[in-house]
Amino acid sequence: MAEQTEKPEWWDQAKKELSEADPVMAQIIRANPEGFLATRGNPFETLLRSVIGQQISVKAAANIWERFAKACKEIKPEIITRKHRRTLRTAGLSERKIEYVFDICRFFLENPDAADGFQHRSNGEIIKELCTIKGVGPWTAEMFLIFALRRPDVAPMLDYGFIKAVGQAYFPEIAFEEWSAADRKEEMSSVIAKWGPWKTAGTWYLWRSLNNGPMQY
Repeated sequence: MAEQTEKPEWWDQAKKELSEADPVMAQIIRANPEGFLATRGNPFETLLRSVIGQQISVKAAANIWERFAKACKEIKPEIITRKHRRTLRTAGLSERKIEYVFDICRFFLENPDAADGFQHRSNGEIIKELCTIKGVGPWTAEMFLIFALRRPDVAPMLDYGFIKAVGQAYFPEIAFEEWSAADRKEEMSSVIAKWGPWKTAGTWYLWRSLNNGPMQY
């Protein structure tokens, strides 16, 4: 499914309130006046992209996804599950990620109405259910909430890009990424507390502030 270019209905309000509440974020928003959080509108594809992109660079993930999509022809669970493992290895997937891909397919085949059902459930409920799938942990589930569902109040504090961007924007004089996980979490919590219910937009703008811009799933 093609990327959806319609702006989230809450985006402009989020920009306004973030700018009013957080001077650092206001500066980042002024430096990036264009763009907004886009989505491909396909929960199945988004979850696959998130898992395939785990622990590798954005560029490497894009290359593997391109080969994977070409090998599968159509991004549908019933088609992917018929593919031989050798075909998926040739596309660049490890054996472990092949297991993850097949289990995502299983989940959507067993729950054909899952995508519609997610719209009426809380973030916590969705994360809990998604984490029953092999290879899907809290980070992947949060990427799903952001990029598939465009939930407005998600801050992925386990995401390396998020951590890096917080350090650059809010703690430029110190080696923020070298702090202990507990100390980083405490400081990041103080930062995102200013953002109110618009943590997703704040996250997007922080990703935007990095040289390679926001990732896409």
